[in-house]
Amino acid sequence: MPKENQNTRTELNKLLEDIREYIDASFDLMKVNTSEWIIDFFYPLLSSIVMLVLMAILLIFVSFAGAYYVGDLLCSIPLGFLSMGLMYLLFIVVFYALRKKFIMQPLAKFILKMFFHRRNTPKL
Repeated sequence: MPKENQNTRTELNKLLEDIREYIDASFDLMKVNTSEWIIDFFYPLLSSIVMLVLMAILLIFVSFAGAYYVGDLLCSIPLGFLSMGLMYLLFIVVFYALRKKFIMQPLAKFILKMFFHRRNTPKL
């Protein structure tokens, strides 16, 4: 009987060690999945912010060049800046009118894709 009891203890210890390894592997998998999700979420966000900043700088320079060019055509630099301002006002009105189509819908699709995208990773 003591021999049988010793075998049972050995098997129980082995089972407990297997359970610990499984829990450790599950936590490691959860960490990998979480970090992958964070990277997938923040990479487009950060790259979009960088692109927006660069485009804003470009827009400032192009705006000044356009204002001076139109000002030379109209023989009045202030009229050139005024015409560029009116052009931007027109862009803002058009953008505001179409904001749902060009901002809200793509943003909603992006967020839904990020949260409900199925991967081929095993479920815990």
